[in-house]
Amino acid sequence: MNRTSDNNSSAVSKPFTNITEHDAYEGKIIAFVNPKSGGLQGQVVFDQLKVQIGEENVYDLVKDRGPQKGLTENQHVRNLRIIACGGDGTVGWVLSALDTLQMQYMDFVSVGVIPLGTGNDMARFLGWGVGYRGEALAPVIQSLGRAETRLLDRWNIDIQATLNSGTASLKIPQPVFNNYLSFGADAQIALDFHEKRNANPSFYANRIVNKLAYGCISCNTFWNCRYLCGNIANFFELIVDGRSINEDLLRIRPDAVLILNIASYAAGTNPWEGIYDNLWCARSQTDDERFREQSCSDGYLEIIVFKHFELAHIRLGRRGQRLAQGSEIKLRFRRDVPMEIDGEPFLLGPCQMTITRKNQARMIATERSQAAQQIQSTRI
Repeated sequence: MNRTSDNNSSAVSKPFTNITEHDAYEGKIIAFVNPKSGGLQGQVVFDQLKVQIGEENVYDLVKDRGPQKGLTENQHVRNLRIIACGGDGTVGWVLSALDTLQMQYMDFVSVGVIPLGTGNDMARFLGWGVGYRGEALAPVIQSLGRAETRLLDRWNIDIQATLNSGTASLKIPQPVFNNYLSFGADAQIALDFHEKRNANPSFYANRIVNKLAYGCISCNTFWNCRYLCGNIANFFELIVDGRSINEDLLRIRPDAVLILNIASYAAGTNPWEGIYDNLWCARSQTDDERFREQSCSDGYLEIIVFKHFELAHIRLGRRGQRLAQGSEIKLRFRRDVPMEIDGEPFLLGPCQMTITRKNQARMIATERSQAAQQIQSTRI
């Protein structure tokens, strides 16, 4: 969909008007670590950080039952830089805690990442690597302390019951997403993997084993009749900024739908900006002029759809089929659907879902990252 610039959004009043971002380089650094992330790597990072930035500045997310303790102890610190050590779920956990304390509205409170998860899409997007592999942390911490920041839109998810909701579950892992929301075949694969890992966690403690298992589950899902011939297009309605997209959905008949906020999905792919597969995407190539450049701070989301086989193609750098961009997305599900929010898969019952922008967070990014290359809009 066409969209106009959001650069004229009004800025939130600055609590410390005499501060510049250069001053933030001299600020305090604290870290939140999930020691159980990344196999044994989480504990290694935890121990190294205590030496590098001081034991009093490193918080155990498991022992403290979340980041609230550490944030409360530092909520009045100027120029606070926070390192979230874990996967995408850990980053979301920290950002949601900042919401609770209303710290995300303070200038120069920013969040960086040391990746310990499996997909690590936020860390990839911000330029902090695909995953920690035992390297020395001193240079990483120095970079996190001095790198510039980028604004990140965060999106609210509102769920409403419908007449056919019945007793189905309408619970979602979190009411906000930072990376993406997807449903259909890709979410079914993630859900099957999640259930198998929970049943035997010791077997899935290795990244390579996880990727192999994920590939096997993906092959099995290919033969699931629910995700052949675009059957899911019959079970939901999509409205973007007041315009129905149902006609396009029934024409394309996708097996999976992705609503994307950052330029990283499924462990580093970007299906919005990937290379065209002329056999499958030629129809949508001429439509590119309808869309503005992708940005994580402009108040718009990208919506991409896939056939099942395209989920494999995007890992080779291909793109999905661009469907729309919008600032308000409404979905009406008529039956249960597998869904994934920032790497957390679950099964959602029939309902109506509305997605709107909640706020923005300030994220620490390297100068060569995808985040740093995108156009930045004015902070809301």
